[in-house]
Amino acid sequence: MFERFLLRPLPVVRDIVARSRHAYVLFKPLCDSHRTAELLDGLGTSSPGRAIWAYRSMDGRVASALAKFGDVNLRVLGSIAAGEGATWWQAQGLADETLAFLRTFDYDAMSPATAAALFWCLRNRLFFDLGLDRRDDVALVSYDAVLSDPVARMDQLCAFLGFGWRPELVAHIKRRPGPPNGGKLDIDPRVRRLGEELQQRLDGLAAPR
Repeated sequence: MFERFLLRPLPVVRDIVARSRHAYVLFKPLCDSHRTAELLDGLGTSSPGRAIWAYRSMDGRVASALAKFGDVNLRVLGSIAAGEGATWWQAQGLADETLAFLRTFDYDAMSPATAAALFWCLRNRLFFDLGLDRRDDVALVSYDAVLSDPVARMDQLCAFLGFGWRPELVAHIKRRPGPPNGGKLDIDPRVRRLGEELQQRLDGLAAPR
């Protein structure tokens, strides 16, 4: 299904799904979120697909990214802003105005935390830029909300997928009332404001209906 962490071309994915004998085939293309609409509209399987757009709080994602990947986001965004890495997955789906916005920052002075937050903004903004907020076959799910109330949120997700609810689906999830970092990280005010506005918009749509 994947090659070097990237989802393979549609014909390959279609063939894998078609040959599967399972009622549900789930794949987690973290580096291919910009391909969500393409996968939904172009896969051409016998039954229509559905997508789950899961997002974490900005501060939670930044803390995790720094612990796992260090300054990778800083180096990647700096290269994209400099006109390099146009074919990298991190740059895919970004609108021209978004790329212009990236070039307004000084990456030599930017902290890894700010870069990780900015990357979070760019990738989650795709949810709106791709028009996924207007599709009935896409569910927006807050990772933190699932940790806060796993039973209710998983029940809603099962209903969206037409998948039978079972208690064991959430038996391994340790309920947690809020983001694990417990506070806000030191992020450039401009990026902080952008991220908080985007998160409010996401949280508003992800709230139970």
